[in-house]
Amino acid sequence: MSKQHKIKINISIDDISPHPLSSTKVLLRCAQLIDSFPDIKFTLFIPIAYWRTKNRANVKTASREPYNIWEDHQFVKEIRNLNENNFEIGFHGYFHGIPGVSNNDEFKSLTYEECLSKIDLMLEGVQKAGLTDKFKKIFRPPAWKMSPGCFRAF
Repeated sequence: MSKQHKIKINISIDDISPHPLSSTKVLLRCAQLIDSFPDIKFTLFIPIAYWRTKNRANVKTASREPYNIWEDHQFVKEIRNLNENNFEIGFHGYFHGIPGVSNNDEFKSLTYEECLSKIDLMLEGVQKAGLTDKFKKIFRPPAWKMSPGCFRAF
């Protein structure tokens, strides 16, 4: 008789935000997977004030202002209502990129002190959104780029 092993599945999803091209639409697919695999776990990585200032080839992604999570009450409601058995929420930067310079490497070159300031901004934004209890102390740097100063700060 073969011994069955229960495998845990975690799917991580970046860039969940109020930005219309990122949005929370992926949560519909997550719900379908939960129906089939009730123990599945998702880690959603959310930029706090997602701001793309550069367009991609043939895709207009840039916006004039950041998409602050605390200003989008529907977004906050959707995140607040996620089942904690299936979802955990992590930090994915403040702006995600460097406004006017890039879209994906906000933490690539920051000093230790600059990174501490950015961490404070992220925590303040989550607090303004009323989601402090939903965010775990998990951080995924945008594009996986992070300076040595940021490693020490985190």
